[in-house]
Amino acid sequence: MGTSQAAKATSRDRILDIAAARIRRDGVDRLGVAEIMKEAGLTHGGFYRHFDSREHLVAEATQRALSQGSAWTIAAGDVGGERGFTALVDGYLSTWHRDHPESGCGVAGIATDVARAGGSARDSYTRQVKDCLAILAGLIDNSDRQVEECEAVLTLSALVGAISIARAVDDPQLSERILTDAAAALKQCIRH
Repeated sequence: MGTSQAAKATSRDRILDIAAARIRRDGVDRLGVAEIMKEAGLTHGGFYRHFDSREHLVAEATQRALSQGSAWTIAAGDVGGERGFTALVDGYLSTWHRDHPESGCGVAGIATDVARAGGSARDSYTRQVKDCLAILAGLIDNSDRQVEECEAVLTLSALVGAISIARAVDDPQLSERILTDAAAALKQCIRH
């Protein structure tokens, strides 16, 4: 790859990383091309060297937001068992994750936006949810595969719901309680 092609690829990756973080933090509707390009250190006019349209950027950035945000789910799957499950719950339902949605799970961060979208954003989201469910089912020790899958759905729903609610309430003590109580309940379930 030539120097100019490599530089273009690097710039494109920087744009996508910034857009993915912004989508997780602010949502799709608040994603502004001018702001993204400025943060990337590029001109607004240079946008079209990388993407055909804002929709093209949104589709690719959504996919990146989902894949980047699943890092700790994958890491928990690599650890396995109760230890991996506990690490996932503790990381997901942490105050750090609550306070840094731009670096967190895209499944929680962009659910509402994707529900209104169509096409590739929804396809990417669906694939990511299926991947998360498969990892969670693998962490749940039950000889009945159907029970593992059901508990995986319940766990993902509790994780996403708890972090979303904890981010939305304006009472810091309630927010903390939601995180700690949901984490304790999920960890208690895995032990039974």
